[in-house]
Amino acid sequence: MRLTGERPRIISEGKFMSREERRVLVLEGSPRIGNTSLVTDWVLAGLGQKGIEVTRIRVAERLIGGCQECLGCTGTKRQAQCQQDDDMLEIYDLMVDSDLVIFTSPVFCWGVTSQLKAVVDRCFALLHGENLLKGTKWAVVVTAGGDHFDGADLIVQMFSRLAHFAKVEFLGQHVVANCPDRPALKRNRQIQAAARAFGRELRRALLG
Repeated sequence: MRLTGERPRIISEGKFMSREERRVLVLEGSPRIGNTSLVTDWVLAGLGQKGIEVTRIRVAERLIGGCQECLGCTGTKRQAQCQQDDDMLEIYDLMVDSDLVIFTSPVFCWGVTSQLKAVVDRCFALLHGENLLKGTKWAVVVTAGGDHFDGADLIVQMFSRLAHFAKVEFLGQHVVANCPDRPALKRNRQIQAAARAFGRELRRALLG
């Protein structure tokens, strides 16, 4: 994980914002409240509340269409300018105004869930004409029924490569591989401790 110093934030209207509190947006990709949500709870517990404002969105509960590649978003802009009028418009604003975006997902068929993939694809509208994500931070939380190289690695590669393209600082990933069922996961103190430790790392990256 790379650490950076404090910087002013540029919000979508083009104004500079200077504040002590850091905004964290959690985009939860799982279609149900299960293992991934529980691990995310532990990560956020490690992140803490002091100086942190967290917004959690379960994308499966929102209306988010797939990218239509209409290219309506490719002009010079100060906002996403996506032609689809759905819940992604709210998420665009939250992503741009957040200091850290945490994407969470179980491994589905060697990738993220279809619900979260729709969000990732729609980020196209933030990157063309004017890169509205430049200088923000991302992190990833993944739960996997298999090992690290059974889909989780592909998810991490997708986000790290997209972050590099978007000039986003990728703070890293927390992968729970060979994830047990929920009752066993709740009892696993080692997994819980590791998730909390990752949250503390994210906190240090945000607050210094």
